[in-house]
Amino acid sequence: MTATVSGTPKVSNQSGNNELPPHLNENLLSPRFYTTEFEKAAKTDLDIAREDFEAMFKEMEADYNLKHFDRKASLDRLQELSPSDKAIYESYLVRSVVSEFSGFLLFKEISNRFKKAGRKELGQFFQFLARDEARHAGFLGRALKSEGINVDLPNLGNKRAAQFFPLSWVLYSLYLSEKIGYWRYILINRHLKDNPDKACAPLFDFFEPWCQDENRHGDCINMMMRCWPGMTKGIRGKLLSRFFLWSVFLTHTLTVCERGDFYQLLGIDPVLFDEEVIIQTNNTTRNAFPWVYKFEDGKFLEMRIQIVDSFRKWRKSSGLAKPLALTKFVSLILRQLALPMEQTNAVRY
Repeated sequence: MTATVSGTPKVSNQSGNNELPPHLNENLLSPRFYTTEFEKAAKTDLDIAREDFEAMFKEMEADYNLKHFDRKASLDRLQELSPSDKAIYESYLVRSVVSEFSGFLLFKEISNRFKKAGRKELGQFFQFLARDEARHAGFLGRALKSEGINVDLPNLGNKRAAQFFPLSWVLYSLYLSEKIGYWRYILINRHLKDNPDKACAPLFDFFEPWCQDENRHGDCINMMMRCWPGMTKGIRGKLLSRFFLWSVFLTHTLTVCERGDFYQLLGIDPVLFDEEVIIQTNNTTRNAFPWVYKFEDGKFLEMRIQIVDSFRKWRKSSGLAKPLALTKFVSLILRQLALPMEQTNAVRY
């Protein structure tokens, strides 16, 4: 689960250092919390996609990854990391645990609201989703504790008020968050299987079952979208597809390239990795969104390099140069937003 948290968690080091690990500053790349139209969500018409819902319910109920996350995995490999590499790894853990726990909070709240509204089966369905996110967060939390870092997860949701998004926005962004997470994890997993010497931590031994959770969650959200066919029809569907594909891809590009030290630690080129994740996610999204970006001419992917360079110059600039750099950055991302899209054959009920 990614890009769903706001606020900075309370992080402490057992050595007494209260500074946050790197890359967890509050800026436009920080994950965020959000809330939605719970009463509207409770009116979801499952009969529109009853067969799909029952199939997904059974799959989630089976809990295939119940025993896949070993809590006692050996940490010996971490001793081979230099202090700087350990800091990079710890930073990744902190960002990841924040995102996973935020997913748990959102899915748990949706589950509770469904149950209060008398939608028992939907409530149980989202409880399965919350279960998976809590398991991921717990596994990451234990990995952090082994590094002497404690993240105050129980109070994480109290750090800042959640941002309100309409239900359609939440479903579009959740689908993309889960599917882009799947491709990010599966590509890392494939790379590390081919380069086992780069698997510097036991965390990476569990990326395959982890990414399957992400994939299933995306399919669950797709099923929910099918229960609201108006969200994907006409100009509304095209605008929502464009905005959320662009915003999620943009955030991914900036995050991966700005925090490329983690991927380099694994022997992965962050620019090429970002490109492959975006291509695969865009292709997968054809099964859910009515429109996706056209990548044939290469313009969308080529503009990423210009955008990252412009973003870095804006972050580093000062004085009169800063608004000029920001203007160039905004101009580039808006040009990318407007690039051509193509209609898909996604089935709508």
